[in-house]
Amino acid sequence: MPDHLRKAEEIQNDLIRKMSPARRLETALSLYKTAWEIKKSGLRSMHPDWTEPALEARTRRIFVTGYAGD
Repeated sequence: MPDHLRKAEEIQNDLIRKMSPARRLETALSLYKTAWEIKKSGLRSMHPDWTEPALEARTRRIFVTGYAGD
């Protein structure tokens, strides 16, 4: 890993360590929600004919199982 990335990671880890447990949880949940929306958006663009419940179900399956195939 290049030195500048290593330094950035150290700074990020230091900031996370300084967060309260509540703030860490809030941040983790926000990142999870963002990842969910990105995945669902990608599925929507690949399958424009799918209904919202179908998109939700596939996104849930991917997040629960880690499997995106049919």
